[in-house]
Amino acid sequence: MVDLLIRNASIQDCGEQIDIAVDGGRIVSRGKDLSLPSNLEIDLKGRLLIPGFVDSHVHLDIALMNEWDRPGRARPFRYPQELNEEVERRRKFFTFEDFEQRGKRAIELACRHGVTAIRAQCHVDPEVGLRHLEALIVLREKFRHLVDLQIVAFPQQGFFGQPNGLGLFREAFLIGADVMGCASNLERGQGIDFRQHLDAALDLAMELDVDLDVHADLGIPWHVELNDLEIVHLARRVKERGYEGRVAAGHLCALGSATPDVAEQAITMIRDAQIGVISMPDMYRLARDDTHHVRRGLTRVKELLSAGVNVAFASNNVRDAYRPLGNFNLLEEGLILAYGAHMDSVEELETLLKMCTVNAAKIMKLEDYGLEVGCRADFVVLDAYYPSAAIVNQAEKLLVFKSGQLVAVNRVTHHLIHGHPSESDLLL
Repeated sequence: MVDLLIRNASIQDCGEQIDIAVDGGRIVSRGKDLSLPSNLEIDLKGRLLIPGFVDSHVHLDIALMNEWDRPGRARPFRYPQELNEEVERRRKFFTFEDFEQRGKRAIELACRHGVTAIRAQCHVDPEVGLRHLEALIVLREKFRHLVDLQIVAFPQQGFFGQPNGLGLFREAFLIGADVMGCASNLERGQGIDFRQHLDAALDLAMELDVDLDVHADLGIPWHVELNDLEIVHLARRVKERGYEGRVAAGHLCALGSATPDVAEQAITMIRDAQIGVISMPDMYRLARDDTHHVRRGLTRVKELLSAGVNVAFASNNVRDAYRPLGNFNLLEEGLILAYGAHMDSVEELETLLKMCTVNAAKIMKLEDYGLEVGCRADFVVLDAYYPSAAIVNQAEKLLVFKSGQLVAVNRVTHHLIHGHPSESDLLL
């Protein structure tokens, strides 16, 4: 007797519908026409079963800081620095109760959309100390039945502008941070070269034996040389110091400003250093002051994938001062990326679904992730039969399972009215 038997599931890259048996929170068998008694049996009738969505880069501590019922930006902006200033101003008023309320809503919204793992960027700096981190640690434990939460110690005010900047990060890992973060743009204009910032972050990650998650090349200059790219310096350092496979880099917008030959050299270095890349929905934030030939701000997703780099995409900011949009919905973010990165073939759309599941899981180094025997039973039933349809149709996540337990059910009903509507048709 097993806990759960899923029948007639379509699985990406599997040529036939199969059954999957779950017991004790793990997949214990898979194949055609399994003959196992079960406490619960669900016939998917060919619908798509995927491993849980993985949101590998989200600023969770500031998520949902905007008005819930009336989302949108309070006033327009032109330069990203204005957004940093807005975050700095507003975060001073966050309380633990605020973190708890917003975090609960954020995690439940992510769960509703089938997200079973999140890598959360979290402000750590002398001004807020470890307050954000302590709140996320509480949320990590409280909602572990819904989501696996990794916490990145993110230097919102850099490393060198305040006394004990680096020492504070050592304290962060003593109390429960998981991944070292960095963002050299936050120290730009303070006399700190991006190389100094990146080196300090890598040094600390290696000292603590943790992975490094980098915000890199967030700008989109009109012209960029190979040695101007932060990711190039990072790739060199990672290779020199033998830290391959331990680093992820988000954004890489400036890579799109490079000429094809420079970009090709940089991408080769990224691949050889085994740096995972996370594309973000940066189109909303950059180039607001362009008057013609407006730039997009996305990295070279297709070229990176073609070169063999592990590429994922993520929400980044959800309804905060940076981006007043987003729903922790990776199918939605995937459709945005399909438009922006010109990914519209069947193969490319199928790749998008892998980018926010298996590729992102590799970046987070999630153990026992997937749909093979022995994997933890974190999976989602989509109301679609093929991966490309899941992206294009924005398929509903009918059932969401975490460790074999059903944690979310979503239903959408609709029908056309012919003639006069009934009273039930008018009920809201």
